[in-house]
Amino acid sequence: MLSTRAIPALIFIACCGFTCMNPLSAGAAAPAYPAWAVAVVPAYPNALPSSRLVVPKMYGIETTDSFATVVAWYKSRVHGAWSASEGGNTWTIKSNGLRIQISANYLDDSGKEKPGTRIALTKY
Repeated sequence: MLSTRAIPALIFIACCGFTCMNPLSAGAAAPAYPAWAVAVVPAYPNALPSSRLVVPKMYGIETTDSFATVVAWYKSRVHGAWSASEGGNTWTIKSNGLRIQISANYLDDSGKEKPGTRIALTKY
């Protein structure tokens, strides 16, 4: 018989990815989501398992969600002076020691561009 404390760990293991959200703790950051990012914005809820810490000060998130959906989600949580790139396919903000850059597409493991959105969270 499993204790109720073992259930969250089993859910995490079943997710097979370190960016999976634990459904029993709504709003909690993904296990590998860095504390320096949590201080500014919660973990994006629809991150793909390939999302990860790229280097010690950069966390990369990939999602199949539309660019407009991701931009709206971040803008509703991080207020300030967002800037769009020429063409509008990248949005950026610096807030409380964190730079958030949202780009319209991401690359798969073979280097091919895939539809969806890429988010780079960089501690500065």
